[in-house]
Amino acid sequence: MNIADISKFSSASILGVNPNQLEIFADNLTRQNLERGDKVREQLKDEAALKEYQAAVGASFNRAICGLPEKVEVKVNITKTFETEGLQCENLILETLPGWFATANVYKPLNSEGKLPAVLMVCGHSAEGRMDEDYQNVQRLIARAGFVVMGLDPLGQGERLSYLEEGKDKPCIPPCVKEHEYAGIQCLLAGTTVTRYFVHDGISALDYLASRSDVIPDKIGVTGSSGGGTQTSMLMMAAPEKIAAAAPATFVTDRMAIMNTRIPQDLEQIWPDMAKDGFDHADILACMAPKPVMLLLADSDFFPLEGSHRSLEKARKLWAISGNEDKLEEFTDASRHNFTHNLANAAADFFSRALKGSPAPYREKEKILELPLLQATKTGQVVTSLSSRIVHDFVLDELKQIDKKKAEQSPAERRQKASDFVASLLKKADDYPLYIKRIYPKENMDLSVYNLDLQPLTWFVQEDIYNFGIYFKKYSENPDKTVIALWDGGVTLLHRYLCSIMELCERGYGVFVVDLIGTGTVSDGLYHYWNPDFYYTRLTKFCADLLVNGDSLPAMRVRGVLKAVDVAEDIAGKDSEISILTHGHFNLYALMAKLADSRIKKVTERAPLESLRSLAEHKYYNHNNAYTVMLPGILQVFDIEDLREFTKED
Repeated sequence: MNIADISKFSSASILGVNPNQLEIFADNLTRQNLERGDKVREQLKDEAALKEYQAAVGASFNRAICGLPEKVEVKVNITKTFETEGLQCENLILETLPGWFATANVYKPLNSEGKLPAVLMVCGHSAEGRMDEDYQNVQRLIARAGFVVMGLDPLGQGERLSYLEEGKDKPCIPPCVKEHEYAGIQCLLAGTTVTRYFVHDGISALDYLASRSDVIPDKIGVTGSSGGGTQTSMLMMAAPEKIAAAAPATFVTDRMAIMNTRIPQDLEQIWPDMAKDGFDHADILACMAPKPVMLLLADSDFFPLEGSHRSLEKARKLWAISGNEDKLEEFTDASRHNFTHNLANAAADFFSRALKGSPAPYREKEKILELPLLQATKTGQVVTSLSSRIVHDFVLDELKQIDKKKAEQSPAERRQKASDFVASLLKKADDYPLYIKRIYPKENMDLSVYNLDLQPLTWFVQEDIYNFGIYFKKYSENPDKTVIALWDGGVTLLHRYLCSIMELCERGYGVFVVDLIGTGTVSDGLYHYWNPDFYYTRLTKFCADLLVNGDSLPAMRVRGVLKAVDVAEDIAGKDSEISILTHGHFNLYALMAKLADSRIKKVTERAPLESLRSLAEHKYYNHNNAYTVMLPGILQVFDIEDLREFTKED
């Protein structure tokens, strides 16, 4: 057999296999978790049970986002006040955490007297933030209906771009979703989430509105479209007591619809373990029952309308408990994904009816104002005007706290915490019996290359998930030592690593090259080693689906390494000495596996990943394929060098 033919082997060479096992696995896991949650929700029959359930959803969300930053007094600076066609507009800077600044506009009708109801509008993914044309229209249109309306910039948008460098025209990391993702990965490594900062800012804005002398504090609504719909939903779960009415736009659907369309989600929308807890988009709505809520929908949105209707049907039963079914509404526009003018009018009418008791008339589109008029800062950015902190600064704070806690622990305590952490990953899937499938060569079938015999094998790591590998040994020898070889690309890159394999076999080893989940022949086309894996790839989507269901790709790969040890023992015998050879970041999985399993005698690392901390510690890092090493909170327990220390031979 020639070298090219070796890399053509896969599980399909042995038996019929599912070529889409990973996505189907994630789909089934999601479906099982959500069906379990549906059964719990359906049992809610009275207001006491509903309140208990709402508290459970809120607690799950709070845990998913790793809690909120410690609350501080919000400082507000109104930098400009002006009039625009019957409205008064204020440009605001809010310091919601020390050195952390948010920007906003507040509109209200000119010459209004007394206190008015208010609406917070949180922004979707527009680089201009609350100054985006559509969002300007929403804010002023609702204000004309008799409201104080606050438009708030989220981090990474409007005047809150983080990655600005002197002399560079554009930010080093693009705004909106790419900034959120970039900073969010660092947060997860350090044991927090980027989501908590969105929620904290939103709550701070609600508190500020409630404190204003011109606002009725118990009549504050919230709305937003797309990413703003996400933020609205998050506030509905995190602080429903602060919200009198809510109108999330173009976001609420259900996870089944998201799953079926394969649409990616932004990292602030990935709430770890919430699907595992059985919670879905219907539970976002549930947290507000029986208060007024209107879903603002688009019939051709990439957040599918059918999912929205399923969530409405499930949630409507919860409003029925108190006889308030009419307070859960929907308005659907004939549109693609957008906060359309019709949706803006529907929002104004909804809030007017819910918070004032009277409908609002339909209004024409608002005149769009130039951005400099609406900017609250001198330069148009909080980083350059106020030297504002960015999310990465909070990550550095977390790393300092991690260092402090580690310094207070003995080596034995730290090793035990690391062992417990790895053990928790292994428990996320039930153990599965070892069924090994082999090629049984036909007459004249050549299963060799040069002087090496090879044996392709496939087996299940856990239910519905199989791995693949090829075992090499020197012709006619039965080695009592086995090296499990792990690298990106697996057996598809045997031609690159064949010299190392041959050299080890000459030294009397069997070499077992293994494809771990998501790479090599078991990538299912989600990822190819020769392509970068940055934003919105199928692999990152799969990883995100695992996170919301309480698992992760690194955890699956560690389980894969341990199952490969079982296979190696079956081939070479229980007394075989087993070690691991890794290239690149695959050393992380091998070292974690060695910590969990004493059968692994040694890990040899080539061109290794030296530090996970470096990904979080540096403001700029290479985030290619970052999800393959991203375990939430891993740096709170160990880094690569810690694993080496914990697994070294006495």
